[in-house]
Amino acid sequence: MFREIKKKKLILENRKPYTLETAEYIEELNLMDWIYTSMRLDGSSIAKTSVQKILKGEFLINVSVKDHSQVGIYQSAIRLAYDMAELDIDLNESYLFRFYQILSDPVKQEYRRTNPVLFMLEYNPPHPSEIEEQMDILFQWLCEADFESNPILRAAYLHNKLVEIYPFETHSEAVARMAMYYELIRNGYPPIMLNLSESEYYSAIKSYLKKEEIQPLYESLERGVYNKLEIMMQLTADQ
Repeated sequence: MFREIKKKKLILENRKPYTLETAEYIEELNLMDWIYTSMRLDGSSIAKTSVQKILKGEFLINVSVKDHSQVGIYQSAIRLAYDMAELDIDLNESYLFRFYQILSDPVKQEYRRTNPVLFMLEYNPPHPSEIEEQMDILFQWLCEADFESNPILRAAYLHNKLVEIYPFETHSEAVARMAMYYELIRNGYPPIMLNLSESEYYSAIKSYLKKEEIQPLYESLERGVYNKLEIMMQLTADQ
């Protein structure tokens, strides 16, 4: 499937610049898919149409104030990701903390100081004393890992490695997804709707933590990219 993805990406590049109307529609779709996926995997039951309406400035009485706020929070984090991608910035500790700060508004910018049991993952993350070293190893891996031929695979590994370390008191999964999406957009791939339920998402992570299996998450990510590029091909067919 990745070979087909590369072909579609090349065709879409050759169709640029898109019309203003098409470009704006794709931008809106990408933002909606990114926020909806993130909130759904956070455990929210918000509907995709509700995310779309909130992004257009509506206040929905059937949606909680918390979910309204969360849409805006993710919008701010995504804006940072696009600014970084435009400057081709390597993901580093400073920017990871900036994502964390936007998503959780912590009292202090610091790594996790507790040692939780992650029941959803049936997993005990590294002791707090090991986190800084583990993060250094992760950033070293980011600099050296040879995934030039398949950035989607790199994004999947980055996500799972971050969850494995579980560096923050809260929102570690959300930060991991921001890092994953950032790897996609930085390499010219669109944000996608990840077609996994919350339980399927955690099951995919567990497969990696217990058996180092990347395929459950990677295949969903790859399929999501393929589907989004297919939509973009249809939207730009007359250009």
